Order: sequence, then structure tokens, then C-alpha cells
Amino acid sequence: MISQGSKKAYILFCIFSLAGFVLAMTDYSGKSLPLLYFLWRPPFSIFIRILCVTLFGFLILKWLSKKLLLRDWLKLIGGIIFLPVLLLPVLRCYFKVPYVFCRSCPDKCPWGISRTFFFSTFVGINLSGRFWCTTFCPFGTFQECQTQISNKHFKPFWKLGVSSYVILFLVTGMYFLTFFGLQWVGLFELGEYTWAVVSVSAAVLIIVLAFFVTKPWCRYICPIGTIAELTFRVKRALRHE
Repeated sequence: MISQGSKKAYILFCIFSLAGFVLAMTDYSGKSLPLLYFLWRPPFSIFIRILCVTLFGFLILKWLSKKLLLRDWLKLIGGIIFLPVLLLPVLRCYFKVPYVFCRSCPDKCPWGISRTFFFSTFVGINLSGRFWCTTFCPFGTFQECQTQISNKHFKPFWKLGVSSYVILFLVTGMYFLTFFGLQWVGLFELGEYTWAVVSVSAAVLIIVLAFFVTKPWCRYICPIGTIAELTFRVKRALRHE
């Protein structure tokens, strides 16, 4: 007998999978799916900026009501809206490593145009119990659904948790390379908005792994989740002083 929670998870999984497949077919030229060409244009990033500000309103509502109303709907609607911003750089980035080298990109996608604003918003609203990670992040919702669908989960080697801090350190280092000229990021450049074998292969591996390991992206890779974990540890340490 399938539980109600598993049914909801399966439905959300199917919706996000379909949305991800459609996004995978889009490209920067707009020739493949012209109706979705707006996802690559600046007005879309402006819309996401407005939505980011709105998220702080939901955060205030959460504080006032002591609980988050219509959380399932927020996970669905927020996840679908933010999915292009997080997924397009993985599928069609100008560089082999997505998200990191936006400062050096000759023609920025919506993420690149507003990356600093987005990143600051996600980190900011995460200060209240990982509000971004648990409610609006499409990757987090997708992996949560996978966890509920699959019955078999393996516990990784305990020191694997250190990987998220290593990745955060490496990502920060690669970001600072962009301050020293284009020659420092040339090794990572593809030269066009096309499929990056490294990032797409990693994405497929993480998706498959999430059926057997509980939320591997969130727990062992994601820099935003790692910053939230560091913040939580600092808060806990200050309380015990």
C-alpha cells in the first residue's frame, strides 16, 4: 500500500522531471523551443529578483504564524519558477563548471546577470531554519521526493560530509580567479552555450545516487546548504558559550 506522502512525492517527482526535460531542450538561440526563449533574457532575471524579495515576505509570515501555510504548494510553484535559474547553467553554461565564472562570461544568462543578488537572497532566507533549502529550492524538493519514493537508502562513509566544505573552498577559489583576468579561467571556458559533459554527467550521477543515498546534493555538495550548515554550527556554539 503506497502512503499518501509517497503519492505526493511521486507526483512532484514526475512534474519536476517533465519540467527538467523541457528545459533540457531549450538553448540560448531560442531555435529549439522559441516559447521558452524568454528564460534566457534579462526580463526573466528581473522577475526572479522581484520573487526573491517576495520570499522575505513569506519568511516574515512564517515567523508570525509559527508555521508555513500551504508548504506543498510553495514547494511546487517556487520550485518550478526557480528551476530554470538553477538548471539552465548546468545544461547550457559558457563554462565547464557552472555558476562560478559568471563575472567572465561575455553574454550572461539570467543567472549570470543577477547571480550575486540571487545567491545573497538564498543565503539570507536560509538563516531561518534553511527556509530556502526546505521550501523553495527545486533541487532540494526533487531529491526529497526521490528519498520518499525509494525504500532503500545507504549510509555513506561518515567522513564524506567533509566533501561539502572542500567543494565550498574550491568554488570560492575558482570564483576569485575571475578577478585576475580571463587567462585564469580559460581552462574552464567552452566558448559557447552548449552541453558541458562534466556538469551534465555529474548531474546524472547525483540524480541516480539520490535514489539510494538521502539527498546527496544537499548534504555533500551544495555550497548554499554548506553555508547554512556553518551558520547553524556557529549559532549553536554561541548559545553554549
